[in-house]
Amino acid sequence: MGILKDLIIGGVALKALKRSDRPGVVPPSSCTLLGMEHVGLGRTWKITYIDNDNPNVKLNFKISPGQTGRTARGGGSWKFHWS
Repeated sequence: MGILKDLIIGGVALKALKRSDRPGVVPPSSCTLLGMEHVGLGRTWKITYIDNDNPNVKLNFKISPGQTGRTARGGGSWKFHWS
């Protein structure tokens, strides 16, 4: 039982460490960033936003290290800065 407890604590500590690597996100002027959520144990992040032309609909996408940008629907582009 002690080894299992140590593994669980180690997994939680690893997730907390990975979460501290939060990317910088710069949205295009046509979108409003609502939030970022860490996904799983890896370095994937879920970005939630709204399109300013249609504010009743929440949209999202996932990013991971290595991605530096993304084209927005209505023009403009997202920029991601990883540390």
